[in-house]
Amino acid sequence: MEIRSVVRRLLCLTHGRLLDPCTRYPGSTPQKHYDPSLVFAPHTTFAAAMLSSPLIALALGLFTTLIHADENGRLDKPPLLDNLDSLGPNLLANYPIVGSNYKSWDGPQNDFIPSACKFEAEQTHSSVDDFKTFEVTYDDCNTPWIICYHKDAGPPIQGIVDVFSRVPVRTRSYVSHLIVVPDSYTHAYNRNGVIVVYNLRLLGGGLALEVLLHEAAHSLDGQGAYSSHNGESISASQNWIENYNQDPNVPDGYAQSSQVENTAQNTVIAAYNVQVPGGFGELEPQWEKIFHQYATVQTWQRESGNLLVPDGECATRLPISESVLKDGSDQKRRRDDGKSRRRAAVAQRFEKPTIDMGPGIE
Repeated sequence: MEIRSVVRRLLCLTHGRLLDPCTRYPGSTPQKHYDPSLVFAPHTTFAAAMLSSPLIALALGLFTTLIHADENGRLDKPPLLDNLDSLGPNLLANYPIVGSNYKSWDGPQNDFIPSACKFEAEQTHSSVDDFKTFEVTYDDCNTPWIICYHKDAGPPIQGIVDVFSRVPVRTRSYVSHLIVVPDSYTHAYNRNGVIVVYNLRLLGGGLALEVLLHEAAHSLDGQGAYSSHNGESISASQNWIENYNQDPNVPDGYAQSSQVENTAQNTVIAAYNVQVPGGFGELEPQWEKIFHQYATVQTWQRESGNLLVPDGECATRLPISESVLKDGSDQKRRRDDGKSRRRAAVAQRFEKPTIDMGPGIE
């Protein structure tokens, strides 16, 4: 077993989560109910871990040496760019819109909300009554996605539906819900395959695709998408660390936050390099300073079925959370037309074990 895997397992078993989420891999029990206990795992400080056990102190010393991180998990390599905003226009120009149809939960259905959306609404201090639920079916997949849309979110629902369609279907398949809420600036997080995005802003005539690609990258990293590597988390792999160690920089300041965020930012760059003519090298003359990182993501995604390439169809889908009454009572959503039962049957064919990603990852 690789040294880093041993170290990581010791940390996970003894202290829950320290620098990375301690991911559970396929074989876990499928979760259709959105259980907050799955996503709020304890975090442990470096100092507490050092004081608790000499063995863990040794493990931490090895771990931080291997990933070149400080005691808080931040990476010490300088950023190449200020941010990845410059990638946005070309991403929008080269990742096409996929045809779709959608319908909202109206009338009696509006009394219900998916449990994942209800939970995240409460986390964002929003009223569940301000959310409208949409079932969105894209031309590349028969199973619908759920979009929960706050009435003050800003962009029209069609714009949200279209920009989400640009996320390649084999990556989009590892996102179960998209929740859109208002705020004064754009930020987002991914919790267990549920993406929550604030102020999905207008950019270059479209919406911020690089934000959705970043958040979807967390799903690829944490939901077992890299089948060529047995569902391993790329950010926790020895292969990633070996290639990271060969580069003098990370993509930007946000990538310095942790290896989880670094791999997500490099996934955005890998997507750009895959799909935009001329690739990242035409945009950034010093591309070689992070080459081994985004090339590693590009290799893993190619070996796992071209996860970042548009076209194709969905093959794996995360289960959609059960629907509950907005007022919090126990009654589950009932449909008279039988479509929910048929949809459940379709979803069952795509069902895979979900993986505990820990707290929301930005």
